[in-house]
Amino acid sequence: NIIYLKKVKAYIKLIKKNEMITISSDFGKYNTVTYDTIFSKNVEVDYMDNNLIGNYLDFSMMKNILIMSKNVVFTNPDNILIADVVELNTVTKDTKIFMHNSNEKVEVKSKN
Repeated sequence: NIIYLKKVKAYIKLIKKNEMITISSDFGKYNTVTYDTIFSKNVEVDYMDNNLIGNYLDFSMMKNILIMSKNVVFTNPDNILIADVVELNTVTKDTKIFMHNSNEKVEVKSKN
């Protein structure tokens, strides 16, 4: 039920808004039963005006959640954020950006 992938490119169409998420990575691990996928090494996510770069992404179709971790850089038209984890709910679009250690802060740089 598990397929191991190399040079991965995935397209996830969000039905309600007719939007597309594009994910690419060097490696992937795809579960053919749950459709959950783990992307690893040189992971990049493009979604609307947002771009995420990191080394590990866990995408769950069943939970509608995308969790990017390990050296995460989140870029949008206004800011660049550097964090440990970015969580995105693909249905509600709710996004959480945080550090593992509560004593550390997400680094935010303005593009303007």
